[in-house]
Amino acid sequence: MKTIIISCFLITAFTVSVLFVAAFALPIRAQTDNSSDNFSLVELLPDIDKIYREALVLPHQEAAKQIYDEDIAEFYNLLLHKTGMDIPLD
Repeated sequence: MKTIIISCFLITAFTVSVLFVAAFALPIRAQTDNSSDNFSLVELLPDIDKIYREALVLPHQEAAKQIYDEDIAEFYNLLLHKTGMDIPLD
C-alpha cells in the first residue's frame, strides 16, 4: 500500500514539474520588442478602427451623392457634419 501511495506521489510530482517547466519554456504571447525581427506582429493585424469607420461612414456618404433636392441635401450634410460622418476617410 505504501508503494502505491509513493508511486502516485512521484507520478504527480513528475507531472506537475513537467507542466511547470513547460509553462515557462513555451512563449505565452508574441514578443514585438525584439529589434532583430524585420517586422512586427502588430503590422500584420488589420486596422480595425479604419475598417469599422469605413463600414459606418461610407454608406452615408454615398447616399448623400444621390440626394438632388437642395433642402434635403443641406439637412443631410448638416446631419453628417454633426455626427462626424463627413470627415474624409484618408
